[in-house]
Amino acid sequence: MMRKEFFKNRFAQALSLAVVLLVGQACTDLEPTFSDSVSIESSDGAFGGVSDPANSLESLYNGIEGLNNQADEYACMEVTAENIAVLTRGVDWSDNGVWRELHNHTWNPEQLYILNSWNSRNSQILAATQLLDPASSAPADIIAQAQVLRAINMSIILNFFGVVPFRGVNDGVDVDPQVLSSQEAFDFILSDLNAAISSGQLNTSGADGNLFEIGEAAARFIRAKVNLNSGQFLGTGTAPAGAMDQVIADVNAIEALGFGLDASANYFDIWDLDAGNTEVIMLLDTFTGQRMFNMIHPNQTGWNGFVTLTETFRLFGSNDPADDARLGLSGENFNGLSTGYIRGQQLAADGSNLMDRQGNLLIYEDELLQSLEVNNERNGIRIVKYPQRGDNGFPAPSNNFVFMRFAEAILMRAEATLRGGAGSPNTALVDVNSLRTRAGAAVLGSVTLDDMSDIIRRELNSESNIAGQRAVQIRFGTFADTWELKSVQDDFRTRFPIPSTALATNPNLVQNPGY
Repeated sequence: MMRKEFFKNRFAQALSLAVVLLVGQACTDLEPTFSDSVSIESSDGAFGGVSDPANSLESLYNGIEGLNNQADEYACMEVTAENIAVLTRGVDWSDNGVWRELHNHTWNPEQLYILNSWNSRNSQILAATQLLDPASSAPADIIAQAQVLRAINMSIILNFFGVVPFRGVNDGVDVDPQVLSSQEAFDFILSDLNAAISSGQLNTSGADGNLFEIGEAAARFIRAKVNLNSGQFLGTGTAPAGAMDQVIADVNAIEALGFGLDASANYFDIWDLDAGNTEVIMLLDTFTGQRMFNMIHPNQTGWNGFVTLTETFRLFGSNDPADDARLGLSGENFNGLSTGYIRGQQLAADGSNLMDRQGNLLIYEDELLQSLEVNNERNGIRIVKYPQRGDNGFPAPSNNFVFMRFAEAILMRAEATLRGGAGSPNTALVDVNSLRTRAGAAVLGSVTLDDMSDIIRRELNSESNIAGQRAVQIRFGTFADTWELKSVQDDFRTRFPIPSTALATNPNLVQNPGY
């Protein structure tokens, strides 16, 4: 199924996603809404399957495309962590404190983006379950993709909340969804992934295949991520026996399918699919501008709220791109906007100095942030990874959203090795140094597990997809630490609160400790 060729109507896709999210916000008892397909009720009132499995699958793809949103799941994964902050600038980006409470770790069960994440992912789990029901008579290739999509959505709920509500296809509105425990949900996720991978129905194409469709490499990437985070997902802090070996085996299999680092490419060409590379494992057919416009100034056509923490930028130990290509260009690149860690004087397309809206030189300075609430238009270093190809001085993002890439798989393999998986510290060092070499950075002589958190932070800053920097910090035991503009140290916040509306509608749910 060539999604890129057959589904190009972005307005229809955006409308479909908006309907799913709107219904999710209004319906916490997981009532389904189908924008591209409808369910059929048999004469006895039982679920009769979806009317069009292909359209239902497309609706599920549209659902994960919502993960590019700067709010909701992304905010929960990144703004709560040590890489990203959202600064209030005058009256801009105050939003009733919704961003500040995430950064400050002061959220409660009414937090908007936590609620939206709960509703949207649970809605997608139910839609996938209906598609996968035998009554839908879905073809085998659709079943395999839907199993992976259900696993993605369920893993996000398990990651955030530690339990997963589950409604059967024949459960009426008067039936309270059962609640899967951490272990039950973890086993359910792995069962879906194992079945999809072993089915032989996922495409095995490498980097030249259809990257908008879940293939075997994408499924193995998700399984590696689930196993790497298994101690967190299960609430034990310790991965089950064999989990790290499975991470390594899955990454090795992804590599055998033809994915790898392209050392000959410019670092930021990874996010420019016109340049081509062997690193991208999966794309989402959705707008990449959410990862750019939220960072840059209005005079660069942006929204000017998000910044990367200065502490993260300083992890590189240098501000010279000659020392590490991941730092990006310091001056004009395309249409006056550079890529990487955006700092210094910003330029117009003609090379002239840009000003802010008060007439000051638009200079993003390498200074520690002083406040989430009181900022001018210039405070904060920005990070942009998608090179721009536009006209008339305006950035022009694409719909090629990089969802999974091999560099993250390499980091998962290195970390799993250092956590006791098959291999040795030397093989982890080879993986880490392959990323440093590609970035033009000096190779390391040794690497330990304690080093990996900062190594991951330098490579994956702002890229959250399915677990994000929050999960990294929970794995490394630093989520309750302090960092730039964050002082709260609550251990219980490694899990989000069950939204109050969900508790009110499902007595099977129990609030997480601390809330």
